[in-house]
Amino acid sequence: MNDLLLSVPPWVAFLLAAAVAFVAPRRIGYLVGVLATAITVPWLLLAPAESTLVVSSLGFEQTLYRVDALARPVAAVFGVAATLAVAYAYATDADARTNAYALAHMGVAVAAVLVGDWLSLLVAWELLAVTATVLVWHHGGTAVRPGFRYAVYHLVGGALLVAAVVLHYTAVGTFAMGVGFADGLPTALAVLGVGVNLGFVGLHYWVPDTYPRPHVAASVVLAGFTTKVAVYALARVVPDGSALVAWMGGAMVLYAVWMAVLQTDVRRLLSYHIVSQVGYMVAAIGVGTAAGTAGAVAHLSTHVLYKGLLFMVAGALLYRTGTESLKRLGGLGRRMPLTFAVFLVAALAISGVPGFSGFVSKGLVLKAVEQRGGDLLWWALVIGGVGTVLSFAKVGYYAFVRTAPEPLDVRPAPLALSAVLLVAAVPSIAFGLAPDLLYGALPGDTGGFAPYAAAELTKVALVTAAGVLAFATLRDAIARVPSADVDRLLHPVAFRLATASADAVIAAGRRADGALATALSRSTDRLADDDRRDPLGGRFGTTLLVVAAALGVALLVAQLG
Repeated sequence: MNDLLLSVPPWVAFLLAAAVAFVAPRRIGYLVGVLATAITVPWLLLAPAESTLVVSSLGFEQTLYRVDALARPVAAVFGVAATLAVAYAYATDADARTNAYALAHMGVAVAAVLVGDWLSLLVAWELLAVTATVLVWHHGGTAVRPGFRYAVYHLVGGALLVAAVVLHYTAVGTFAMGVGFADGLPTALAVLGVGVNLGFVGLHYWVPDTYPRPHVAASVVLAGFTTKVAVYALARVVPDGSALVAWMGGAMVLYAVWMAVLQTDVRRLLSYHIVSQVGYMVAAIGVGTAAGTAGAVAHLSTHVLYKGLLFMVAGALLYRTGTESLKRLGGLGRRMPLTFAVFLVAALAISGVPGFSGFVSKGLVLKAVEQRGGDLLWWALVIGGVGTVLSFAKVGYYAFVRTAPEPLDVRPAPLALSAVLLVAAVPSIAFGLAPDLLYGALPGDTGGFAPYAAAELTKVALVTAAGVLAFATLRDAIARVPSADVDRLLHPVAFRLATASADAVIAAGRRADGALATALSRSTDRLADDDRRDPLGGRFGTTLLVVAAALGVALLVAQLG
């Protein structure tokens, strides 16, 4: 059994399922996707610790699969999130191509976590950006331009990371992880490159710009993987922490939670909360302690699940009512009681309320920062917690409690959608009620942190009360906030640069399309003449392509062998 677990990396199952989804009927593709993603969870949990799969390629040793204390829990929770995301895509009528692109993106994310060398990570990193861009573009319409801007941001971040890895290799002579990352410029470039995917303040605009645009199933996938892969990579780049990184985490928490409060579109609001919650993970890594690493991985694990659930709720609102604007929603607690109940689970989890998963993970992050002596940073994270409670009190009130400002048509919920929402809510409750289920799988050391100690419960009660009181006090002022892209006003240079780059790429693409169409037209005319003279001529090109593909596969097998 162990030989089987070690002979093939788990991420291969995702990529094979993606290939099946391209060619199989929709229902078969989704069934294979659910099975392939689900099987990777026991696959990872049963694999022996420190097991590896190493191949030689292009003169370098590449570790395609390494299970260690940091990679195992992150990859395993990715497997759970992927299974739920595929099932949700099926329930919300996403097409077969969306399933295929999503499986490819999630498979590359799992690969990025499990590879054991920086060269392989670079390949996965770039493929992560490519598959995400294609997933967004596939929706078409208003998702196309944000998809281009997404590509521009991640092209820049990827280039910085490539430069960092090259300098690191020059300094230490190996791509292998586990020897630390070279100090100085390599680390600075790596942190900045990873920071693009993390959504560092000033580099974050792509998150709220992109995530609300595609199909709701694609939003669930994007929310769960890109930034969390970056959290994992950051833990590899600065295993001993960094004060600047820690403070950037605090800035992400405060800035993004403030921006979230101003949003009226549910998925944009949730997108800003991705940046904010990732800020807790960044701060925990920045403190550079074992407890900080444990807190970062714990919060990553709970966040993937409850944030995915929140995006599922947002998708259910859009799927059943046709809108996700808080200015138009209302009264859905009575008309969509199951969705409301699931929303409460996810909202209480992200708010860190006792009994839910965010309470045990966020508490561990705060304790790690407190033990390190970062009083000011600790207060930044606490204030961010107040803003989080305020945000989700706002969503709950406007979407589910108040009377809708205008009549809403609510379509019936498919049984599959209700089932997925219920199943997806279970981990956010289980990890909250039984913290050892989470803590037992973490790297580092929790330091004996007891989340249900009286002092911890008192802190959370004060934060929750402050957030609810803030919403009650500011509700009328919040209601007057216009439906505007506030971040575009705050970051005009970044927005204009990304937009100009996207426009340039679109223009170049149109010129290339025109040139290609002309060339193909001329070539087709010539081939038609050739075919009339030689009936086998048209088949020759197809035969040549098949032979070339077969040779390529044979060379790949020989190389891996």
